[in-house]
Formats: sequence, structure tokens, C-alpha cells
Amino acid sequence: MAAPPVKPYLTIEDLPLAGKTALLRLDINAPIVNGRIQGKDRIEAAAATVDALCSKGAKVVILAHQGRKGGDDFTSLKEHAEVLDGFATAKVGFVADVAGPEAIAAIKALPRGEALMLENVRGLDDESKKGKPADLAKLPFVVALASVADLYVNDAFSAAHRAQTSLVAFPEILPSAAGLTMDRELTALAKAVDEPERPAVYFLGGAKPEDSIAVMKANFAKGTLDTALLGGLVANLFMLARGHELGKPNVEILERKGILKLLPEAQALLEEYDAGIVTPDSVAIKDGHGKRVDLWLEDLPTNHPILDLGDESIATYLDIIADAGSLMMNGPAGLYEDPAFAKGTKAVIGAFAESDAFSLMGGGHTVTAIGQFGLTFEDFGYVSLAGGALMSYLTGEELPAVKALKDAAARHRAPSPSP
Repeated sequence: MAAPPVKPYLTIEDLPLAGKTALLRLDINAPIVNGRIQGKDRIEAAAATVDALCSKGAKVVILAHQGRKGGDDFTSLKEHAEVLDGFATAKVGFVADVAGPEAIAAIKALPRGEALMLENVRGLDDESKKGKPADLAKLPFVVALASVADLYVNDAFSAAHRAQTSLVAFPEILPSAAGLTMDRELTALAKAVDEPERPAVYFLGGAKPEDSIAVMKANFAKGTLDTALLGGLVANLFMLARGHELGKPNVEILERKGILKLLPEAQALLEEYDAGIVTPDSVAIKDGHGKRVDLWLEDLPTNHPILDLGDESIATYLDIIADAGSLMMNGPAGLYEDPAFAKGTKAVIGAFAESDAFSLMGGGHTVTAIGQFGLTFEDFGYVSLAGGALMSYLTGEELPAVKALKDAAARHRAPSPSP
């Protein structure tokens, strides 16, 4: 059996952990409502890496953030530590300090096999300081924490598109590896985006056509995308770009949301990749009585809002999905929150779940819809909880935190100079 390919970064399996102090960067940023955490998916996911490190006899020191200074969601991480402690098998404590004397003392006293969460790292001005990683590694809080740590693990993929100090500086001075979530995300993205089984089919929906345009541009240009199926306001924009009259209410929605200005970009994409971009041939509207009515393109324009794929479009999309070699979904097909207009989103997600092709699911609304339709993350190849980082990866941008891990791995693997 051939050996698995060498990854461009180290994983926690590549570093000695027993008796070591591991500095673990997490992204457990969560919605805060009335001062309390709402939505704990990222915290639950983080527990696996905490337990993996602790089970190998490491002391785990957690760096994380919540919100931004001045924002309503900028809070202490005390509750985050309590929630993580509930999900993890290992004990997770908390100290209301990041790198001062209290934190350093607590780190030194931490027993093997236990974890300690430090206070919100964004409370430090140096966390958002700009500079090269090598220069950021000289900042006082980095030097202080590195002095009591043996290695660094980054499991914060959803923040990997940011070049903040705690994400890029420590790999300059400590042996560094990707955590379980980071590794799974990068492996899934490589499988679905970089080297996909063909044909590679993306479903791009929702209300942010600028993101979908960027994703199509990057992946059609790389030659790694065969077919883009469009839904939601993305589809409405591209139908308009194809010369279909949608009707005044639908054009006004695009204009009000600042989407209409993207029409030239949509037209340019169609000029180059027309055959690979699939827009609906039937749509569903809400009529004057609030009921769902299907219309063919020939029936347009309409004086009612387009809120979903029509039945014929759903059937066309499902046929394409059934023949896919790899799949990626970002965004719903329509107003899935309304049961009358959830049909398209439910059908597409269901087809992804039933497919034998590897499927990557991303975007907050996609994740919400998975649960709404009675499916679980295990029904798909991989479900990403990342937002901006996922979109940055899909559009071909370099992720600073990932680059830092790759650079650290290259230094780690480099042969020692001859004496």
C-alpha cells in the first residue's frame, strides 16, 4: 500500500506531546445574546482537539477570541471555558489573564492532561498589530507565552484568513502543527476544490452574489470547476445577465441590496463560461394570496418576488448533482425559512446527502438548513463552520495562518546544516 502523501503542514501526530505544554489557538467565537453564548457548534468541535492533546499527556493552554473591542459581542471567555469543559472529556479551567503574571503562574501550575483557557486575546492591542510574522513574534505577549510553551497548535481555521498575532507569530518560534479541525478543513478543501473528482459541481445560492462570482472566477480559471448551479439572488442576477426580464419587484430587490451593480461582472463571466453556469428555467413566486406558484422563464416578467427554484429547475439540478464526481454547496436555493419556498433548498441538500460523491457544505444558512431538514453533518463529506476563511480559500486567496503553519513545517523538515 502506498504511503499517504506528505501534507504541507505538520499535524499533532508529528509532534511529541507527552509532558509538553501545548499552546492551542482556537476559534470559538460565538453569537452573544443578552450577554450569553448562543450557538455552540465551534466550541463543541474544538473539544476534540483539546481531548486529543490532553489524552497524549500534554498541558493545553488555550488562546481564543470573542468579538472585537467596542462591539456588543466583545466579552470574557469565562463562559466559553465552562461550555468547552462540558463538551470535553478533559478538565478545562479558566484564568482572567492572557500573558501577565497570573496567566504565567496558572500555566506553570497546570497538571498534565488538563486544559486552561486564557482571557480574550483581542483584549490585547498587540493582537491586531500589523507586521511580518517574524516581527510580531517579538511582541511581549508572544515572548511571554512562548517562554512557558513547548509547541503551538492552530485549530482556528475559521480565523485563518486573518494575519493577527496569535495566528501567525507563534509558528515563527515554536514547533507548530494543525489541530484536528484545521487538518480536516484543509483536507476536505483539497479534496473538493483543489483536486476534485470530475465532474466538479458547485451549488452557489444565497444573497451574496459577489462571493459566488469570486468563487466561479477563481475555480473556472483554475480548471477545477465544471458546473455551477445557481440559486437564490445569485440566480436572479445571472438570469438578468442572460437577458431574462424578472419583473420590477425582483429588479428592485437586487438594486436595494446593492447587487444590481454586479451585473457587468455576471455578464462577463457568462461570456467566458456560459456553458458551465446553470440558471433556473423555472422559478417559484409568491402570488397575491401568499401562495407558491411555479413559472417558466417564458412566463416572466412577474410582479411578484421570485423566492425559489421551480419544480422543473429542481429536477434539472438534481440530474446534474446525481452525475457529479465531487460537490460543493454554499448558500440556499431560496427562502428556505418559509416552508412554501423551502422545496429547492431541501431537494438540493437532500441530493448532496444521497450522492456517493464527496460533498463539501459551507455557509451559515447551509449549515442551518441541514438541521432544519432533519439531516446531520455525518450525511455529507464535510461540513465547514468557517465563514470568511472558507470563502477566502474558495476564491484562491492565501490564508496567512495556514501559510505560517506551512512555513513552520518547511523549517521543521529542512535538513540540519552540515557541521
